[in-house]
Order: sequence, then structure tokens, then C-alpha cells
Amino acid sequence: MLARSVLMRATPIHHANTDPHAERGQCARCGRHRVELDRRGIHHLDRCDTADAGEPGRIRQCIRYARARQRGPAVRQKGADMPLAGLARATLLRLLFACSISGIALFSSAWAATPAGEVIYAHGITSVQRAGEPPRFVTKGDSINEGDIISTGPKGFAVIGLKDGSKMTLRPDTSFAVEKFSHGGKEEAGFFRLVKGGVRTITGLIGKRNPQGMRVSTATATIGIRGTSFDARLCEDDCAKEIRVGRKDVPPSAELIVARVVLHEGTASIIGMDGQARPVSRGAPLINGDTIRTDKASYAVLAFRDRSKVTVIAETEFKLENVRFSGPQSDEGNFIVRIVKGGARTLTGLLAKREPKSVQINMITALIGIRGTGVDGRLALDCVAGSCAEAAFVYTWEGSVFLQVGERSIVIDTGRAGVYNPAQDRLALLDVVPQFFLDETAPRPDQVDVDFDNLFAFTGLDGYPRGLYIGMFEGHVEFAGSGGRIDLGPGEAGYLGEGRNIPIRLARYPDFLLSDPYPRPEKFDEQTIRLLDVLNPGGNPGDLICEM
Repeated sequence: MLARSVLMRATPIHHANTDPHAERGQCARCGRHRVELDRRGIHHLDRCDTADAGEPGRIRQCIRYARARQRGPAVRQKGADMPLAGLARATLLRLLFACSISGIALFSSAWAATPAGEVIYAHGITSVQRAGEPPRFVTKGDSINEGDIISTGPKGFAVIGLKDGSKMTLRPDTSFAVEKFSHGGKEEAGFFRLVKGGVRTITGLIGKRNPQGMRVSTATATIGIRGTSFDARLCEDDCAKEIRVGRKDVPPSAELIVARVVLHEGTASIIGMDGQARPVSRGAPLINGDTIRTDKASYAVLAFRDRSKVTVIAETEFKLENVRFSGPQSDEGNFIVRIVKGGARTLTGLLAKREPKSVQINMITALIGIRGTGVDGRLALDCVAGSCAEAAFVYTWEGSVFLQVGERSIVIDTGRAGVYNPAQDRLALLDVVPQFFLDETAPRPDQVDVDFDNLFAFTGLDGYPRGLYIGMFEGHVEFAGSGGRIDLGPGEAGYLGEGRNIPIRLARYPDFLLSDPYPRPEKFDEQTIRLLDVLNPGGNPGDLICEM
């Protein structure tokens, strides 16, 4: 039993849009614990920063201090008065009971806790629990370990940061498990589980270093994270009822995605216009201005919206200089690419058939004009009379092309090859196809099967039924159900609901994701956040917003 002389010092507190009768209790022993209570229960809990601050017993000790004050002020409730201590104890018991019946069965906690990150910010009730252990309340600075299940209250939210630089905002009424986390050693992996609620995520180094090593799972789906910023939300009936006012996030247009990687071998990367590199993975989206680089013994096959296909061969730099598509069939726009070094194998699509002048492949100062065809382009040495210089070689394996330099051009028909050597100003048809074309091992694009509907098709959805919704801001995720998968890139959204085993790519970005008031983690700033805008967007003075 604690000494009866250990009491709580209680003083009134006032918050905008909260109950003016709320009280604050401060631990008389350590002077740091703070428990704020209103008519509905605990409003906020802030433990002291001592060696045993992470122990559940510390929380119980503070509640016992509150209980010791039998003659303390009461918090008025409907129909009866309840002492401060009784309210604190009853609220805590309700919280612990709610955590204990959550039904989350994960994995054994026999191993020692592996640090994964920490709580950056917590508003309202946020708790952490491991299998076989009691839950503990957490606040800013508290650790998150491998095996932890993080839960937020109905009116609370939390921002957590992981050791690899990933950050996540956990929305209200969310349960999120850190199943596996490894960073900085031989293995880079982050496996998580969204049990309920929603999470807003920006990934860190794991997603960049090991694209296959980071994922979020639910009961029906797996989200393979390839380095990205995205939202994931498990909706019941709440999403369909949400009506938000005020500012909305504006994701990139889904039409920015002009191509995807459908097959790759070895090591390759995509360099954006900002100079940032990301590893190539199956389904990775490409936008205008991107450059694909391949290493030795590597290649990547790209599929474009207009059904063009390109194989980027080994040791190549291939840039999308001006690639844009429009029209219902993506058969309008431009397809202008450049082989900066190395080579590429191209099978043209709908745009070349409709507007052949809009399609060209540039090499050095020469261009390959297309008339609906299959062609290889390669930068290699051309030796004439003992003098060698880099030249643009072209080999047509289907249809015909023309190789143009200024006002001059030559036509290269099926089975023929041509060259332009700027050092010799030589533009000529070759009598023999260069052997490097015939020996190329990277697959010709016409030999690669592609499901263009799976890559680019959109599906309408009537309302917002129950299920898992994904919304993309940057990067790439692989969204998989038990029967198949789709890839999502910037500006795209996906859905997997009841009765489905293959996700769909949504024709319209969900409004409730665009108007989510809870901060994206990459934009979160504790110093400038306006809680009233987050907790009660479009609300009125006097609204009750302090429920936990």
C-alpha cells in the first residue's frame, strides 16, 4: 500500500473546444506525471522521463497516487459525481480491457525486443503491446520494437519514425504491428501488418536498398513497398460517410505514368528528373523525363501506354525525352526517346500507326524515324580506314525505318542495317548486319507477352464499399490479393474489397483519402500543426473533440 500522504495536486485547466471542468493531476512524488481528465475519461497521459518510465507499473503508480486523494476535487458527470481517482481507475481499466480483447494473435515474444524506431508524436491515447505482455501507454520519444502492436484511440493519432528513416502516421482507431524490422546489417527488411484503421507512409532506406524487403499486409492483401509515399486505409462504413471541408491533398495526375517495367534481369535503376535514383523492379512506373540505366549482364523491358515495348540492353542509358500520351486509346501525343549510350530494341505501338511523325529514337545527332516497326539501335565504334569513332547503328527486324541526319536520310528495310558516323560524316547502308546485333541476348520486345490492361486499365467503383484502399503520392507499390496483383504509381489508387481476390486500379482517386486531415508524415511539423483543423475540420466552436 502507498502512504496516504502521497497525494495529487489538482488544478483546473481550460482548452479551446474542450470541457471547461477538466482537471489536471500531477504526481507529488516525481512532479512530472500528468493525467488530464474530463467528463469522458483520460484526456492525456504524460509519464516522467526516468529509468523505468517504460514500465506499465509506473502508470499504475500514478493512478494510485490519484486514488490516495480521497478528498480531492470531483469531476462532474451526468447523474452523479465521480472522484478523480475513481474516474482515472475506471478509464484505465476500460482501456486495458479494450486492448486485451483486440484478438490480435501474432508471433511469439520469446526473443529480446529489437529496436525499430520511436514515437515522434502522439495525440490522445496511444498504446503498445507485445504478445503475452500487458499494453503500455506511449508518448513522444518512447521506443517502438520489433513485435510491437501500436494502437491509437478513436480520437487520437500518432506519428512514428523508424530507424531507416521511414515515417508513418497512424490514424484514429488503428492497430498496426511491426512484425519484422532489420536495418543496418546484412539484412534490410521491414514487414508490417495493418489490422484495422489507416496509415500514411513515407519509406526510408530499406525501400530504396531492398525493394523486395518492405511490405504491409492485411487479412486479404499484401502491399509490396518499392520506395514511396502512400496511404492505406481499411474501410468499414466510415469512409463512405466521411465528408471533409477545407484543403485537400492534390496527388500527381495518373496520366503522368507513361510506361512500366514488365521484365528485368540483373541490376538497373531509374533516374528521375530530380537526379534521384531508384532501383528497377517489376511494375515500376516511368514518367516523362526518366532515364533507365542498366549494368553489365542486365536488361529491362518497358511497356508503354500506347502498347509500344522497348528492351533496354546491358550497359545502356535510355532517356524518355518527350513521351506523352492522350486520347482514349493513348494513340495521341509524342514518343521521343534517346539512346544516350548502349542500345535498345523497340517495337512501336498505336501512336506510330496513327501519327508516325510523332515517334522517333534519337542517337547522337541522328534520329530513327518509325513507320510501325521493330528496330534495334546501338551506339558502337565504327572503324573506317584505321580510324574508329562512336557511331549510331540501326538494324530493322520488322517493317522499315529511316535514319535521318539533317536533310539527309536513308531507308532501312527489314533485315538490313545502316550507320551514321559523325566523325567521318558517313551515312550509309551496310552490306552486312553487324554481329553485335545478331548476338544480342536481351529479349526482343515482340517476344515478351504483356497484359496492358493489367498495367494501365482503370475501373470505376460505385461509392466507397468496405475494403482496403491504397492511394499513391510518389513511388511504386505492388498491390496483391490472393488471385493476382496490380502496380500503382504516382496519382493512382487501388481497391480490394469483399468478394474480390484481385485488386483494381480506380478510375477516380477516393475523396476521403484526398481530404484526410491527419498529416502526411513527410509534412508533419509538431510546431505548426493545428490540432483543431486535424480533429474537427469544418467544425463549430463548442464541438466535443477531446474524446480519446
